[in-house]
Amino acid sequence: MREVLFLGEQDGPSERDLKDQLSALFKSASKVESAYLAVVGYEGGSDRSVALCLTGVTDEERPEIAKAVGRVFASIFNAREHLDIMFPNMTQQVRLGEVCRPFFVR
Repeated sequence: MREVLFLGEQDGPSERDLKDQLSALFKSASKVESAYLAVVGYEGGSDRSVALCLTGVTDEERPEIAKAVGRVFASIFNAREHLDIMFPNMTQQVRLGEVCRPFFVR
């Protein structure tokens, strides 16, 4: 499995709208501790994508949160766009925090 590389924060007008709506969702309906919208790549590759990185989510909560995030994302972006959702481990959280600030902290 290739290592995830955290490259920076994804930000812009549409992304700020997404962050606002996701923050409201996380405040009211989940145990998300922190959330980041990061540009990621993979070791040995040149492709980049945007990933929503969530901490504090149990394995049981992940499918429900992913569905709720998908609904919010679909209400803002067109169907051709996609958003990866990641649940970084402690080591990845440290690397993520070095290049990206959370948009949501409980």
